[in-house]
Amino acid sequence: MADRLAFRYEAVDRAGKKVSGTLDAGDDAEAARLLVQQGLTPYALKAAGGGFRSPRRRKASVRELQLVLQEFTTLLESGVGLVTSLSSLAKSSHHPALTAAFSQMEKTVRRGESFSTALRESKLPVPEYLHQLVHAGEATGRLAESIRGGVEQFEYDQRVRQEVTGAMIYPLVLVLSGVAAVGIIFVWVVPRFGSLLTQHGDAMPALSRWTIATGVWLSAHIWWVLGAVAAIAILARTLLKAPGVLDGLAERASRLPVVGTWLIEAEVGRWASTLAALLAGRVELIRALGLSAASVRMAFLQERLAAVARSVKGGATLSAALREHRALNPTGYDLVAVGEASGELPKLLAALARLYETIGRDRMKRALQLMEPLAIIVIGVVVGTIMTAIILAITSVNDVPL
Repeated sequence: MADRLAFRYEAVDRAGKKVSGTLDAGDDAEAARLLVQQGLTPYALKAAGGGFRSPRRRKASVRELQLVLQEFTTLLESGVGLVTSLSSLAKSSHHPALTAAFSQMEKTVRRGESFSTALRESKLPVPEYLHQLVHAGEATGRLAESIRGGVEQFEYDQRVRQEVTGAMIYPLVLVLSGVAAVGIIFVWVVPRFGSLLTQHGDAMPALSRWTIATGVWLSAHIWWVLGAVAAIAILARTLLKAPGVLDGLAERASRLPVVGTWLIEAEVGRWASTLAALLAGRVELIRALGLSAASVRMAFLQERLAAVARSVKGGATLSAALREHRALNPTGYDLVAVGEASGELPKLLAALARLYETIGRDRMKRALQLMEPLAIIVIGVVVGTIMTAIILAITSVNDVPL
């Protein structure tokens, strides 16, 4: 069993009262989880005998940002004042970049500025819809509820992104392993038959000559090849980090069978979830439609949803506008229509987002079921072709006329 450590904590209970104490846990993450289970919101946590933990990374991760926003929302929901909540998190053991941002927000609010202004000036990397929810929450007096909806939507976006990324890891590893195996065969195995090419090249089939010549060339220029591969990898990573590149790739992938439908439904699910959070936060419909459409990455889908917003602005109902511009599936149209008729549009949109999420997972599984055997077949064909070329070379050289 892993060693347990003693942690000292300072937290706020459900009544908004500050409490402190110690507890045993495997690490600080488990300690924080145990405190939350007890109805406490920790804002300072340290191992007994040690100072408050401070990450060495210069940039806070998205998950760390989400956790500190969750704690901030819990403090507000517990009745803790805005300035006190900001001050508590400014002195907490979170990443220094986050505590500095909350410290700045505290100073801005103390100067008399609104929290929405303070949040925007802090430069925290939160989605634009969270800023709009905070602004709406201040206007309606439901700041904690609005931030909670924004944080949940932020986590939903991140979860979808992680699912897509995680789904691609195994096929990517499989493909890279196959490429590595083919590379090893070309560099270390095929060149051993180079003498056959020199002595009996004319007697070999064209496939054998090409395969052996390629292997010999790769073996002779291995460092140039590795350098080129490294340069391509660095260039690809740089390009993928450039704004709009990933979105463009996703839009092109949306035209593919199976995978394309999955990507589109994931985007529509994100749109529905974002719109639900905005409407629940009392953001007016036209602005909410514009913000939720902007959260979609695929240009063609963004154009359809922008057209939906224009139709609604012109007097059409949301369900009719969605049907007119073919933005959802029939189930989606029905759910939106029911939401409009019952006055529970945010709840029905959230249900639609969950439906698309479930459908997306099923399509993802089917896509992986197709991609994995396809990758194995392609790798097997390449390796089989190389082996066939070598065998043909050996047999052609050793042919003895009758």
